[in-house]
Amino acid sequence: MKAPAERLAVTLKEATELVPFSEDTLDRATKATDPHGFPPPLRAKRDSRGRRVVLIRDLASWLDSLPDA
Repeated sequence: MKAPAERLAVTLKEATELVPFSEDTLDRATKATDPHGFPPPLRAKRDSRGRRVVLIRDLASWLDSLPDA
């Protein structure tokens, strides 16, 4: 996978290489509606093949929104 700085968006599978969450968790986050639940909502788009992709900036914001340990 190219360095994130070179890409604007990644598939959910590719996102698992960037954050410590499974593809299933990221999938649930893209379908979530409750901002106080877990996982919190993660905005996703559809690419030309119909796959859900997340913008790198949205993934970083989502990760930053998680509660501190």
